[in-house]
Amino acid sequence: MTRTRGPAVVVIAYDRTDTLARLLESLSRARYPADVEVPLVISIDHAPHADTARLAEQFDWPHGEKRIIAHTANLGLREHVLSCGDLALEYGAVAVFEDDLLAAPYFYDWVRRSAEFYADEPQVGGIGLYSYKLNEFNNLNFVPLSDGSDVHFLQVAASWGQAWTAGQWRAFRAWYDEHKSDPISQAADAVPEQLEAWKESSWKKYYIKYLAVTDRFFVYPNVALSTNTAKPGTHTKRPVNLYQVPLDMGPRNWSLKRLQDSATLYDVFYELRPEALRRLCPWLEGIEFDVDLMGLKPSSALTRPHLVSTRECNRPQKQWAMEMIPIEANIAFGVDGDFVSLGPKDAFAPMSESRRLAVIRHLNLFAYWNKYFFQLFKPIQTRLQIVRQGLKKKA
Repeated sequence: MTRTRGPAVVVIAYDRTDTLARLLESLSRARYPADVEVPLVISIDHAPHADTARLAEQFDWPHGEKRIIAHTANLGLREHVLSCGDLALEYGAVAVFEDDLLAAPYFYDWVRRSAEFYADEPQVGGIGLYSYKLNEFNNLNFVPLSDGSDVHFLQVAASWGQAWTAGQWRAFRAWYDEHKSDPISQAADAVPEQLEAWKESSWKKYYIKYLAVTDRFFVYPNVALSTNTAKPGTHTKRPVNLYQVPLDMGPRNWSLKRLQDSATLYDVFYELRPEALRRLCPWLEGIEFDVDLMGLKPSSALTRPHLVSTRECNRPQKQWAMEMIPIEANIAFGVDGDFVSLGPKDAFAPMSESRRLAVIRHLNLFAYWNKYFFQLFKPIQTRLQIVRQGLKKKA
């Protein structure tokens, strides 16, 4: 059987042999088309011991060519990731995994289909395999709407499983080579201030700025095809499970949607874009507004005359409750109330602490304790009710 070459699978490795072995095993068990040759590239940054290279050499890859790139000098994480992204220019497309990730069984089908579908979409700057459930910039739950497709768009790059076509990577590389020395600024770039604090070893902060200033997006699956196990490494000094997400374990007939038709289009602050909200609420057509439902956007990100926000508004033109999740669902369903407002931008006060805490409660930051006590005491309550009913019958 003649096989065509598909996107390459690229593994970024350094000195974590235990997690690397687990990732390679998940990649080996994944499903690949019989008529497609799947190249595997294991790129190893220079480390003081040879265990990682030995594991890579011994690993059997039955799905296509296996290639090991052993760097003789330490690149650091940013340059290492960039060098792996450059492989997209050689292979046409790449799916990239750092060594503390796990891959879902059918991740490769997503990579092939999305890479082909979005290859000629200039506003799509990359493809996520991971799917965010937490906003990295405010640590609140992120729950994107569903518009009938299997995808949503976000102006934040994926680093816990991502794919690039050659065209997507070439556009970023040209921008990066020109702007990599420019400072990242909330005021100048209209991005979250946290990006200013991220380490220089982060490649993702530059990619996020690139997406924001060029108005591009990553396309994400609604259910993740990779997950972060958050083992200690360059950016994580202790194990955490905040960023682990459920994986899509079965095959899927992917329902993809063009960016210009999507109602699930989110900006760099994880906020629904105005054009997406208009697709859900056509009556908003003709009103120039920004969306600031978290109440945290800087003035540089609020350029339109009207605002939709949870900030207190003294001249609201329309208001909604904050009952549904996500918050924008209250607008889409017309849930009347007085917490979310549409009004002139100058009619909104700064976000108060009490409103900020109300948004946090609504987005379930403290849901752990609510669920914990519910799960602990509900069975006891049920048993007591059964006993009480039995006593009544006897009486």
